[in-house]
Amino acid sequence: MRMNRTLGVLAASAALSLAAPAFAATNFFTNFDSINFGSGPGFTTRESYEGWTAGRNGLEVQYNNVAGAAFSGANLVELDTSANSSMSRMIDPGTYVLRYWYSNRPGVPASSNGISVLLNESPIFTTPGGNGGASTNWVLQTVNFAVTAPTTLTFSAIGTSDSVGGYLDSISLSAVPEPASWVMMILGFGMLGVALRRQRQAKLRVTYA
Repeated sequence: MRMNRTLGVLAASAALSLAAPAFAATNFFTNFDSINFGSGPGFTTRESYEGWTAGRNGLEVQYNNVAGAAFSGANLVELDTSANSSMSRMIDPGTYVLRYWYSNRPGVPASSNGISVLLNESPIFTTPGGNGGASTNWVLQTVNFAVTAPTTLTFSAIGTSDSVGGYLDSISLSAVPEPASWVMMILGFGMLGVALRRQRQAKLRVTYA
């Protein structure tokens, strides 16, 4: 009986370990608020920020409503600094859901507000932008994709390169388990449950014999 329980637990553990690689993919959340730039409104152009590496023209962190309110916290990012720019980071293989909040820059025409999402410099999704109103208007954008090798994920300003453009805030990347991994996990938990149930039954037989 002890051998059967041991084999059941080992089998369950093996099933769970086979599913584990799907969860080794990249997960992150960034809302650009890791630095408090002070109480007054302003902006700063940086070469990197919160795991993102800027393109050749840097990335602009705006803070404290200098040209519109952030979606969350005090800071947001604009990628049209002195000219169109970008920000990138590496991600591991996996199936993903990318979510980010986007706003047109207030008072800026649609021709300057677009932002594109790229994988290894190939566009997969574009927020074309619209005419900016009197204040920021944040809209959630969702992109699903899968990559089979380490990949560069990039946000890039598109449209007129004129030092004003669309805004980004509260970006998250979440790995989605593959269907096969779900099956293995369910199998593993099921086998573990059977092993534990048999163990309890064995204890009851010993107690009341």
